[in-house]
Amino acid sequence: MSDKFDEFVKKQIESSEADSGGLSLEREKAIWLEKLEQLYSLVRQSLSKYLGDGSIRLEFSDITLQEEQLGSYTVKEAHVAMGRQVVKLTPLGTFLLGARGRVDMTGPRGIARFVVVPPGARAPQVIITAAVLGATAPPAPPIKSKTAAPETWVWKIATQPPRVTYVELTEESFREALMKVVNG
Repeated sequence: MSDKFDEFVKKQIESSEADSGGLSLEREKAIWLEKLEQLYSLVRQSLSKYLGDGSIRLEFSDITLQEEQLGSYTVKEAHVAMGRQVVKLTPLGTFLLGARGRVDMTGPRGIARFVVVPPGARAPQVIITAAVLGATAPPAPPIKSKTAAPETWVWKIATQPPRVTYVELTEESFREALMKVVNG
């Protein structure tokens, strides 16, 4: 029985590594934290003129995320203050369907979603495979999609459901998203 369990454990580890593209959980977390800092760098750059003259304040506070695969860890949540309005950029995590990270920008009139996706992605992609039970031939192996290395993935703005598309995240598109969550 022990040999069977040893084999079971080995297969679970191999499956986990295959699902993550061969990346360890610590590397996944490190990439996510790097991407988060890249987003905050873009925010600072986008608002630099207004931060410099004091018309906008950008502050950070620590929050704790809990992810099944990574456990508990601390990240920065950004607060953009303009007059009486405060907008929060709240990280949600890295292990998400179709993305390697998400941050929600929440204002008084809406939410903008920032996601880490492959550079060429224009919309979420879902690949479905099926097998026929009782078929005599073994099922075909799953199709391996050609996606960019996780380190090269980029931040984009995800439009509202049900028909989600991705918009390039630039300094200008960030400022537009900020205006939408404040003014509606």
